[in-house]
Amino acid sequence: MKRIIILSVGTATPKVIKAISEAFEINQELLFKILYNAPAIFLDHADEALAEKAFTILTELGLEVLIQNADEQAPMPTESLDIAVHINDPVKLSTVNKQLAEFLGCTESESLQLLLSDPSVVLGGVSMATAESLQKRIDAEVIASNPKMDLYTIEFTAASENDRLKLINLIKNQEITIPEGETRWVRNLTYEQMNQFLTRYRSQHEVKIYNQSYSRFRILLDNFDLSDTSQTDFLVNEIGMPREILAEIHANLPVLLDESINYGTLQENLLLYKQAGLTCSEQRIPFGRYVISVSNITDSGKAREILSKYYKDVNLDTLTDVWKAPLPLGGTLSRLLEKQLEYIGCEIEYEY
Repeated sequence: MKRIIILSVGTATPKVIKAISEAFEINQELLFKILYNAPAIFLDHADEALAEKAFTILTELGLEVLIQNADEQAPMPTESLDIAVHINDPVKLSTVNKQLAEFLGCTESESLQLLLSDPSVVLGGVSMATAESLQKRIDAEVIASNPKMDLYTIEFTAASENDRLKLINLIKNQEITIPEGETRWVRNLTYEQMNQFLTRYRSQHEVKIYNQSYSRFRILLDNFDLSDTSQTDFLVNEIGMPREILAEIHANLPVLLDESINYGTLQENLLLYKQAGLTCSEQRIPFGRYVISVSNITDSGKAREILSKYYKDVNLDTLTDVWKAPLPLGGTLSRLLEKQLEYIGCEIEYEY
């Protein structure tokens, strides 16, 4: 007797679920769970002819499938993950949206709403195999998160330092390291520690909680030694800065080294830059919507044309030095707008 195991959704789309459901008389909802929590058993103790038929059909539909003897060890259930998507290059928003809609089997309007959320969690309760399959089929960064195993950051947003300290005191008894003088952030909380805090502080007023798997960061170069050849060589050879403008860069510090990177890459790069002798700092990019200010507007006509795609009644002429958005935009749209304006020479600042 044979066992059929679905290893991954592979190149299949949700459209195949109906066909498989009808061919093998399996409930569609159950089939969806099997496919998106792969590896999972599809058929067990099937005769060889049925197993071969199932293998052929499933493979032709794009699934990754394995046949094994029924007396072999079956795969263990995998951990349940949430999957988010981060578009590193916002110019690819339209392309990524089409790819995601096909993968999810939904309309492009529905997938766009998911992508424009912050963070862009697109699937919940699926396996790592599904995350890996999506990563192969989408021009964006796929982030797999196990909420119960992840680390969390709590931001205290109260204007009063005393109010923030009162809330931090609710955490101090949990063997959590809080840097001396820190009143704004508490990082690296486990799922249990985060929930213990929420149990003590039932109101989430003046508190924001971040799953660090989804958090994005910038790294700023704050200082370097122009006379240190190892530092300047690193900036030229590893970062890609033109050697002839290093003095100008030094005179205009801080400058951006990394934009919108995840927490793991943040830690790796900060260590790398420290080992190179550079002085750097991190900036967390808040979730939510941002207001932008546009300066260095050399072509008001082109700038107005771009801005009018995002805002109504854009008042911009040749005498405008700085244009400030009347309304905030979400993170992905803000970055897309920034890229378009930078292309025509504008400079952008964010107000979070």
